[in-house]
Amino acid sequence: MKVLVISDVHGNSYALKAILDAENYDAVWFLGDLTDYGPDPHVVLDILREIKPEVWISGNHDYANAFDVDCGCGKRTHELSVYTRENVTKKLLSKEDLAFLKSLPLKRELRIEGYSYYFVHGCPADPLYGYMFDFRPECMRNEIGGKISADYLFFGHTHFPVLGRYKEMIYLNPGRVGQPRDGDPRGAYAIYENGNFELKRMRYPIEKTIEKIRVTVKNERFRDMLVGILKSGKV
Repeated sequence: MKVLVISDVHGNSYALKAILDAENYDAVWFLGDLTDYGPDPHVVLDILREIKPEVWISGNHDYANAFDVDCGCGKRTHELSVYTRENVTKKLLSKEDLAFLKSLPLKRELRIEGYSYYFVHGCPADPLYGYMFDFRPECMRNEIGGKISADYLFFGHTHFPVLGRYKEMIYLNPGRVGQPRDGDPRGAYAIYENGNFELKRMRYPIEKTIEKIRVTVKNERFRDMLVGILKSGKV
């Protein structure tokens, strides 16, 4: 089985479409954050509903929209996040869309052919807000401090791709589809097939996303920030 692993689309429908059109896959595992920053959260939601990810968990931005709470973002992007959530995302998502976001789990666990798979947006100890730029053993705890073990761990949130091994566990962050942070403006994702992982990048029509941002984001400072991030690949 060939699995497309994606995370952090952030309303960038053009980046998502480019990846979906370029890859053949049997299943999709989505690790959260379809909302905020980008101009098309409603389009992204519709696309994901159509492809029906086998794994679909909530990200901190999705949770913030669904429950009207703060996203818990880093200081450098917090104001930008709040602005786009209040002035773009919530204006484009319906009540039914928000109700759907409320229904998303914060984690998933699967057992496939005798192996255990653990999926979370942030980290097991803090599913929504925990950052793992690389694996942190202390994060393998549940909400009451019990140890979590898995053969495979999948997470997102940082927007930085990472693939590694800790003892007998393989861990993967596919990076971000729609909001770059690591200096590479291309969309990032991963392919998992027959026990093998591949981190990949995909060019997409960035100018089309920017064109929509110029229409939907009225605040000049935040508009320039978003355009700058997409072009440079970093905050």
